[in-house]
Amino acid sequence: MIANTLSEVKKFSENQINKFREILLSAGEVQEKTFEGLIAKNPKIIIIDDLENPKGIGALKIPYNNYRDKVFRLSKSQVDPNLFKYELGWVVSLEKGNGNKIMTLLVNNNYRIYATARKDNTAMIYLLKKYKFKEEGISFLSNRGNYELLLFIR
Repeated sequence: MIANTLSEVKKFSENQINKFREILLSAGEVQEKTFEGLIAKNPKIIIIDDLENPKGIGALKIPYNNYRDKVFRLSKSQVDPNLFKYELGWVVSLEKGNGNKIMTLLVNNNYRIYATARKDNTAMIYLLKKYKFKEEGISFLSNRGNYELLLFIR
């Protein structure tokens, strides 16, 4: 059983990955055109409680190097982006109170991880700080909408 366990995507069924995609798309957390390429990189994902009808999901994505480098550059970070293999993301809680559980499972490791959060997403910023992420650099405009992002590293 792989529910509630951080596992590589290749360990999940096609139906489970499709459910994961459906949740992310409906939450606005991913663009259809980039999902397949990011999934092909075999990220580590978490599905909370029920693999067919999850209560929450999240991932340690393996970002494209040019995207990762751009995030660090736009935030004016002085930290080397090459130190970070994983980007925390695709965190969607479908039932109140699962955000904490998802974050615990995603960050309970020794990986160097970075994350971005909308500047106005106080719940995610709270969780990132709770799990020892520190804000890095300055806010910057997202290329996916008219909002600012913040970079966090751990």
